[in-house]
Amino acid sequence: MKKENRLKKNWEFQDVINNKKQIVTKSLILYYKSFNIFQIGISVPKKFSNAVKRNYYRRQIKSILNKINYKEIKFQIVLILRKGFLNLSFQEKENEIIKIFRRLGSGEKN
Repeated sequence: MKKENRLKKNWEFQDVINNKKQIVTKSLILYYKSFNIFQIGISVPKKFSNAVKRNYYRRQIKSILNKINYKEIKFQIVLILRKGFLNLSFQEKENEIIKIFRRLGSGEKN
């Protein structure tokens, strides 16, 4: 995933979250906003694990996104992990992310 496809600044995250469009599952929360290119910010809450593990989960998500064709998605996205996501196997994580992006593509809410 290229650097221009990442949200990094706090105000960028807040801009997407304040748009209030979201898709919620038991293991992920996805906030989104229409935009001209794909951009994603990944958030793993601090209380779940130490920095090494949080970065590990972010790398896993980026790897999964590289497998799917994210360039066709024209949204700014903030993906927040829930505690249940951390205990899943890699294949289950991949299935969850693919499922939530399909819901995003179909325009379904909650």
